[in-house]
Amino acid sequence: MTSGREDFVVEYPGQRLDQFLADRLPHLSRSHLKKLIGQGAVLVSGRPVAADRRLRAGDAVAVEYPRPEWTPALGTLADWVLHEDGKLLVLDKPAGLLMHPLGTSWLAAPEAALSEPEPNLAGILLRERPGIVAAGTPRCGIVHRLDRFTSGVLLVAKTPAASEALIREFKSRRVAKTYRAVVRGQWRERRASVEAPVGRKPGHRQVVATPYGKEASTGFVVIEAGASGALVEALPLTGRTHQIRVHLNLLGHPVMGDLEFDRPGTGEALPPRLMLHAYRIEFAHPGTGHAARFTARIPKDMRDFWASCR
Repeated sequence: MTSGREDFVVEYPGQRLDQFLADRLPHLSRSHLKKLIGQGAVLVSGRPVAADRRLRAGDAVAVEYPRPEWTPALGTLADWVLHEDGKLLVLDKPAGLLMHPLGTSWLAAPEAALSEPEPNLAGILLRERPGIVAAGTPRCGIVHRLDRFTSGVLLVAKTPAASEALIREFKSRRVAKTYRAVVRGQWRERRASVEAPVGRKPGHRQVVATPYGKEASTGFVVIEAGASGALVEALPLTGRTHQIRVHLNLLGHPVMGDLEFDRPGTGEALPPRLMLHAYRIEFAHPGTGHAARFTARIPKDMRDFWASCR
């Protein structure tokens, strides 16, 4: 089954298939087009061919956007809904769910999100809530993001106006976000705060505390402390990528399961994934302007792991 199809007729001979498609589908990246061709989703006169196939005048080129049968290992969209109305969808994102495909093809052509072999939220929204994209809402309604292995509360705009309103809220820092994390090490103070720029050093991929980064500020409150770990609440005042993880590492308390920063010693607890959860979010509702607040309960794997650490 496919999510859509586009058909073309070749007028002039001699052009390579990949170049032909790039000219007619400029919103799709070259790498994504080659992926479609490699998957057999592009047919020339009814047959799949190689990307370097030279086309003949009169060839019929069909592009079918695959719709993979994603397995429900992480549940379904219905399982994640905390709230829904005409303007807003509030989800409890499971850990392990990708937000969207890599690259930018899906931004101009949302159907590209459905051709990925692995489930991603953009594709799931396109499939389960097609009205969001049909209304012209950018990014399939995604107005902010969580790392793949971070669970928790997430906002999705259902209309262009709601998207604009929520993005304004985030940019003006009027959205209050609260996270919960299980961190390594013995935490002696009940409260702490970090103000340190976060970003990437030139030529590096990893996000760290660096003067090359953007200003970032996070407050922390210890909920419960153990001998070698703690359950903490993080209150980011800015919204930089990986900010909470970087700032906790600066304090010497990396999030357990953080592949970038956590270095457990021999015999120390090994979590099943990144122990970070978006717990609560507070903002002005894009439809009413009234204060709205939603909480996503800490998931069982995180609760069980912290219980084993206490």
